[in-house]
Amino acid sequence: MSVRTWKKIITLVVVLTIISLIAGLVVSKIRYNNLAEEFDDALSNEFIVDLSQYGNLDETELEHLFDYLGNLDTNETLEYQSKYSDLYVENDFEWEDHSDEKICYLTFDDGPDSDNTARILDVLKEYNVKATFFVIYKDYKSERELYKRIVDEGHTIGVHTASHNYNKIYGSVDAYLSDFERISEQIEKTTGVKPEIFRFPGGSINAYNAAIYRELIAEMVRRGYTYYDWNVSSGDAAASYVSKADIVDNVLNKNKKLSKKIVLMHDGKGHGTTADALPEIIEGLQKQGYKLEALTKEV
Repeated sequence: MSVRTWKKIITLVVVLTIISLIAGLVVSKIRYNNLAEEFDDALSNEFIVDLSQYGNLDETELEHLFDYLGNLDTNETLEYQSKYSDLYVENDFEWEDHSDEKICYLTFDDGPDSDNTARILDVLKEYNVKATFFVIYKDYKSERELYKRIVDEGHTIGVHTASHNYNKIYGSVDAYLSDFERISEQIEKTTGVKPEIFRFPGGSINAYNAAIYRELIAEMVRRGYTYYDWNVSSGDAAASYVSKADIVDNVLNKNKKLSKKIVLMHDGKGHGTTADALPEIIEGLQKQGYKLEALTKEV
């Protein structure tokens, strides 16, 4: 073929690719808008959380999820339910309401990072505070040592998926479970502790999982896992650089009336100001009367 013909073909491929990307964005936007209408109250505060034994679901909503799962097309085999046999945890506890206490749970996503996670652990140790780390898959010696250090120093380690690739993990329930299994095995192999709690990247309801979130949540709860969203965001991932002062202000001065707080922060690469802000955050929360604790499936 001539050079001119090749140029036309290449141009056509580029145009079709761009159209496909735009169409994907439009579909995601439509899904999110439909979701926003259906969950108006929840999505008006994107960080809403109900501290219960089901993560952020009450018993009525849990029943709705299982009804949804049971009413799926009977021709669907739901093969994933017979796979990933290690992805089950015991979860028969009785949840107790501690509504009179002011409790704050500091949580860190996207680590471990050899610099930031280590610095954060140093600060937590200095203040004798326990926190929660939702980790991704890392296999360098330094990161494996941090998995172990998190557990050895009394913090809770939870799953944040292995890849943190939204398009991959939210492609199907099976894809999510496969990714989850990889990081769960890594944590247990490295620390001797099987993780029992987790956090969905982007939160439990987001534009990427709009098509599968009911089925996915129901399956994870069926397997005994507890997930946690957040009701206070530090804002440390809002831009490539967020100042220490802004992070401190977001944590201490937003949703001040909440008696139970789950604070979203990040300890992955590029979040040095989060580590810088942590001492002031801890001191400020304690002055506000909060007990600082780590999340568990019993919270």
